[in-house]
Amino acid sequence: MTFFASLVLVLVLVIRPHEIWPWLEVFHLLDLLTAIAVIGLLVEVALGKQKRLYSPQLPFLGAFVATCYFVTALSLGASRAITLGNKYAAIPAAFMLVIMYGARTLPRLRAMLTTILLLGAFVSAVAVHQGSVSQVCIQTALDEDGNRTPDVETADGRVCTRPSDCREKGEWDIEWACERIGLFKTISTAGRVRWRGQLSDPNELSVFIGATIPLLFAIGLPIRNAASGKRRPMRQKLLASVAVAMVGIGLYAVILSQSRGGQLVIATVFALMFVSRFGKKGLAVAIVLALPVLLLGGRDDADADESSMDRLELLTEGVSLVIAHPLRGVGVDQFADQVASPLHLTAHNSYLLAAAETGFPGFFFWSGIVWTSLKIPITAMKAASLSAEIRVIAQSLVVSFCGIAVGIFFLSFNYKQLLFVWFGLAGALYGIMRQADPSVRVKVGWKDCVGIVLANLGVIALLWVYTRAKGGH
Repeated sequence: MTFFASLVLVLVLVIRPHEIWPWLEVFHLLDLLTAIAVIGLLVEVALGKQKRLYSPQLPFLGAFVATCYFVTALSLGASRAITLGNKYAAIPAAFMLVIMYGARTLPRLRAMLTTILLLGAFVSAVAVHQGSVSQVCIQTALDEDGNRTPDVETADGRVCTRPSDCREKGEWDIEWACERIGLFKTISTAGRVRWRGQLSDPNELSVFIGATIPLLFAIGLPIRNAASGKRRPMRQKLLASVAVAMVGIGLYAVILSQSRGGQLVIATVFALMFVSRFGKKGLAVAIVLALPVLLLGGRDDADADESSMDRLELLTEGVSLVIAHPLRGVGVDQFADQVASPLHLTAHNSYLLAAAETGFPGFFFWSGIVWTSLKIPITAMKAASLSAEIRVIAQSLVVSFCGIAVGIFFLSFNYKQLLFVWFGLAGALYGIMRQADPSVRVKVGWKDCVGIVLANLGVIALLWVYTRAKGGH
């Protein structure tokens, strides 16, 4: 029950059917499915169907969730802390747990990875289509937060290159947008392709696509049988061909997103994947494959310069908040309200956001989840007693996590359910490792904790130096 509920939960999280077909909103699909998945997990635990529940991630996860509630209560009171803690800590943790325990066999983990891969291919294909259509005139309307957003129902079909092209004589009371309308009523932003939900930002979309590429290699590339040394049958070669096609579509989608962070994620993913597999020769292959994204992606126009200045201002304000509130932070979801900047935006850096909102204790616990989620596949990758398939999946997860770690340095992604899905994948892998060879363990000792502390201090120090060097105050 937990496994199937977790599959559907991931599908709904990414696809957002209730946004495509508004009549589904009455069912509150994400809340309903989360509750079903959690209840299913509790039932399985009570019946003894879930064994070896421990994962090295769990102590950090529990401490992080508790810290989110505690620091928010200190700043906003208990009632507000419960609301924000549920949304930004408990629900993401629930996603992680249902994935962790729902996919704790190799066939189930393969099915989960395949689902994520198909979702990556789907949003990539939609993005490519969106990027192929012309920009048209769309009227804007106020959303629930009071911001003006394009209303797809008002698109009139007139082709444009900028919003001013849409204004006709006597229409001074209408504010226009000039955007691309893709499949499923998706709308670009400033001409840049995107999906919706947690992938509604072009940068978030590009990080997600980049993170799925290593998983394509785990599922699609031929894997040598550890015993015989022979390759798997023709079916695996067919999957490899499909994987190559999906990579091509994904790379083109990242180019169309014009995401500079996406460029770095792709460069990181290809460099690590091919160097780890083929050594120095693999670096040349990685450069060739990543070069189109590096040359054709990203932005260097006035909007990009303005975005860089806005980010610099937010980073400067964020570092000041960390220095002013090092232990308790300012509370979950309070960054935008605490900064003096009129932008009223969040940090655009997950590491800084964790430190600013939950203080160094919360930052330590969140970083502990990140580190243990990375250490698990690193350990599996090196364990000779595990099967070749497990080790290849582990290697792909390492690369995927590294790509995400780079991407979220430029995004406020630390509370996103999608990130916790990846944490759950690592937890599921740990259960599979322990079933395959109980002697394979992932221990977290004082050296790990010291390393996390030093890394956290290093990130804040680096951001402090960077913002000062760039003129921040």
